[in-house]
Order: sequence, then C-alpha cells, then structure tokens
Amino acid sequence: MHRFELDQPKRSAETAAVFYFHRGNAIVETFHHLAQWRYGGMQGIGRMLDFASGFGRATRFLVRGISPRRVHVAEIDPAAVAFQESVFGVTGSVSRSDPESLDVTGPFDVITAWSFFSHLPEARFRAWMERLFGGLSPGGMLILSVHGMDLPDAPRDSSEDFVFRRTSETTRLDRAEYGTSYVSARFVRECVAKATGTEGEVFSLPFGLCGFQDVYVVLRKPVPGLPVPKLPRSPSGTMDTSAIERGVVSVGGWATGAPDEPPPDVSLHVDDRVLDRSPGKGATGAKRRWRFEFPLEGIDPDAIIRLEATSPRGPSQIMVAETLRPYLPTGR
Repeated sequence: MHRFELDQPKRSAETAAVFYFHRGNAIVETFHHLAQWRYGGMQGIGRMLDFASGFGRATRFLVRGISPRRVHVAEIDPAAVAFQESVFGVTGSVSRSDPESLDVTGPFDVITAWSFFSHLPEARFRAWMERLFGGLSPGGMLILSVHGMDLPDAPRDSSEDFVFRRTSETTRLDRAEYGTSYVSARFVRECVAKATGTEGEVFSLPFGLCGFQDVYVVLRKPVPGLPVPKLPRSPSGTMDTSAIERGVVSVGGWATGAPDEPPPDVSLHVDDRVLDRSPGKGATGAKRRWRFEFPLEGIDPDAIIRLEATSPRGPSQIMVAETLRPYLPTGR
C-alpha cells in the first residue's frame, strides 16, 4: 500500500507516508467502532487474526488498543510477517494464495481482512470467505472490505455482480490471483450464505472504510440481539483548481460527507500548523465548495501542504498532501 501511495503523481516519500499512516489509523478507528458494537470495546476481544496485514499499516495502531499477545497476523510476504513480529510484538504466519494452505491456530473472536477481498478473483473470493469464516469462534466476527460497483472507476453495467481486472499496486503477486475486483451487495450476501450456511449473519456498511471501500461484518451464530451497526463515515473530496500567481497560492475543490449530515469542515495545514479553516456550510448531504489563498513567501518549498475534510461526527479524510516543490520553477 505504501507503493501505491508512492506511485501517485507528484507525491514524495514524505507525502506518501502521510497518506499511508493516516489510512492505517482510519482503518483502526473503524475497527474500534465495530469492536465497541460487538464486544463493548477492544478489551472484550480474546484473540484476533489480522489477515493479509502487509507490513502493518493498521497493526501499528491496532496494538495501541489491544495487547499484541492477543493479535495474530497472516501475510503472504515472509519479510512482512517477520517485521510485524519484531516491531509490534504480535505473532504471525506466512500465508499462501490457496486458502487450504493457511496454517493458523484458531478459533478467533475477530478476523479482519482489510482491502483483501477487493483484490480477489471470484473463485478465490468464495474460497477465502469459507476459510476465514471457518476460523471464527462461536459468536465471532469477520470484518472485510470490498470495492463496490458504484465507485467512479467501477464497471458501469449494473447487471454485473462481480468484475475482476488484472491490475493492482503490487509487483510481487500474480495478478491473475491478486488484481482488483468490484462486487455488488447481492453477490457478497449470496457468497456469505453459501460459505456459512445457516451459521452466518451479515451486515453491510457502504463506504465504511475510509469513505471508499464497502465494509461487511459477518457474525457467526450464536450472537446476541444487536442493532444494525453504524459507522461515522469519512468525508470525501478533492482539489480541482490550483495556481501560483504573483506570489500567492490559491487552491479550491469540493467536499461532501454522509447523506444524513451537514457538509464537512475543510482545513489547510502547513506541516503541523493549521493555516486556515473553512467551516462546512450547506444542506445536509450537500457537496460543498472550498477555497484557500496563502502567500508563497515564508513557506518552505518542501513543507507538506495538507488539505483535510472533517466530518461533524469526527472522521477526517486527507484530500491532498503535497509540497510546493514540483510546482515551482527550477532553482526555487
């Protein structure tokens, strides 16, 4: 995932790290809400498996709320597993593409698979759903995320329930096994039903992960009577205009939040300093415009300029994190 951030246009190693850590923290905030809903908090979880955890983008924040001794990670890259065991104090296993080869000692109260099912071809999607659900203890919770069919770059044919493309940010894995998949809610529910029989109960949370991927929570019976989980959704937005004229930097764009809340605030940061703030205005669920101007003088060309949207319910989303260096004439 760090490689994905690095590959974005005009992104430095420092700004890629900002996105990488911000999203790792946002993932764990989502997990915290779901742990509170199911177990009354992370302290109520006995053992958990963080599956396809990479180099610990989320794990580094996860172990601040739950003892590393209760966390097991599984990842296909041996170096990533060794790194997490050494740095975060968790235990780990090296996985493979074949679900039957997964060698972990369960059961687990919680299994998370963040941004894993969003990369699988259909046969693997179904097989991993069955394998991971089978690793849950009675009453346990599987949390996974997927690309829905209503993303801007998703296929437009609404009659399709599953589309797989052989593209992804990784260069380490066969893209026939690990590409990019788009799925409908109907497909996920049908897949869960086949994988779990009468033992599973599924909840969907559209755009629940960082305001981008859909989250599904699959509970293994028996489970207590629980209301439908709710997550405060991360806002979304972007910068679509920018200019540097007569020593003044101007930037503008849009931001929006959940359909049932007012538009988000937008703030302008230079490194750790808040330079300006634009309060959210407009009707509930509206897409709002924002704009900032600030003098170029006194701003280090390598300082990280960050534009952040913050929901009235708390979650934030970094829309832009860049330096001025790529936009200035050579030698400035």
